[in-house]
Amino acid sequence: MTARRPGPVGSHPARRLAWARRENERRRRAYETAARDWRRHADHLDRLRIEAYGFHGCPLPGTPLPVPLDDGEVVYRILPVVELVTATARHVAGLPPPDRTLLGRLDPGDGPLPAGLRVVDAGAALVTDRRVAFAGADGRHDWALHDLLGPGHHPDRPVTLLHRADGAPPSGLRMPAPGLANARFYLTLAHADATGARAAVAADVEAMCALHRAARPRPPRPLGPSDAPPERMPARRLVAAGVAMAAVLLGVTSAGTWPATAGPNQPAARSAAPAPADDGPVGTGSAPVTPTTPAVTPIGTRASGDSRSVRGTPRPHRPPDRTSPGPRLAPAAHPRPPIAPAVRERPRAPTAPPVTPTGPAPGTGQLPPPPAAPSPTAAPSPPVDPDPTGGAGPTGSADPGGAGTRS
Repeated sequence: MTARRPGPVGSHPARRLAWARRENERRRRAYETAARDWRRHADHLDRLRIEAYGFHGCPLPGTPLPVPLDDGEVVYRILPVVELVTATARHVAGLPPPDRTLLGRLDPGDGPLPAGLRVVDAGAALVTDRRVAFAGADGRHDWALHDLLGPGHHPDRPVTLLHRADGAPPSGLRMPAPGLANARFYLTLAHADATGARAAVAADVEAMCALHRAARPRPPRPLGPSDAPPERMPARRLVAAGVAMAAVLLGVTSAGTWPATAGPNQPAARSAAPAPADDGPVGTGSAPVTPTTPAVTPIGTRASGDSRSVRGTPRPHRPPDRTSPGPRLAPAAHPRPPIAPAVRERPRAPTAPPVTPTGPAPGTGQLPPPPAAPSPTAAPSPPVDPDPTGGAGPTGSADPGGAGTRS
């Protein structure tokens, strides 16, 4: 049976009170666990401080030991299971140097050997006030404390190297994680006692105790219903709310842009279309100006008082494009000034007086009517052929003197 995950905290007072009770219980258990571990480590440091000031070894008579003791030799620590390690070279980067400090060295992690070290044997070891003795399957190996520069405790691996003063490649012991803190402490204490540096080890332990007291866990503050977090909407509801909001935004946008995209035959377009401008007076030689179409003079017309003819091409009417997907822009509120068409000078016509167009103004979608025929009275008289009998015409004589002769 799978555990049911508690839902989000609501605004109901009973739910907020239940959340406060669960959270207080969880924090209380976490605090008790941390406080228990802290007290256990504090007791261990107190014992180490006592040992640093007053412990000087134990003879252990009648106890089976991996290595027999010499006369007057006392035991500091027995290491029942260890491995003998040695360095592949005299100087290997990354190996711990000789140092008697214990700060940050009592709780290293477990893992593989550092680069440059290899295991050569396994067995048991003994730490006394004179030496560190190892007994394994391949024989024994002793390190005299007076000949050591000091133990080098690796901060991240359970390895302690014993550096000799003669410059030989370092070797040491790899110890199991359980009991590693006590083994390192007693080995360091034995070397410090043999070299007269016991006070340094005691000061190191005092510093560790002070840091541990400063890191004491504090009890948590009790929580109440007012500390409950606000209600969080589940993921499904968040998705549904997002979809609904997107639909509302799309609807508002579509409603706002429909009149602009409507065709000319739709009600919205008819209501939004501007009213046509009134035509100007006829016969003035210029067409009324509209906001979007400049005035154009038809072909064959001349302005009043000007002998040059103006050629212009009326703009044909183009129906609105109903298939265009984009919106159409409304006419500008303030019309721009008309742009005069290009004027080109033509040779003067000897005949054809100026004719004023009487049809609709250009730009209304209709072509201007053709120019009217010239009046008969305005045309010159056609020439009269001479009389076939040889007589003079009605307006002239045969000779300059007025008396003509016939041949």
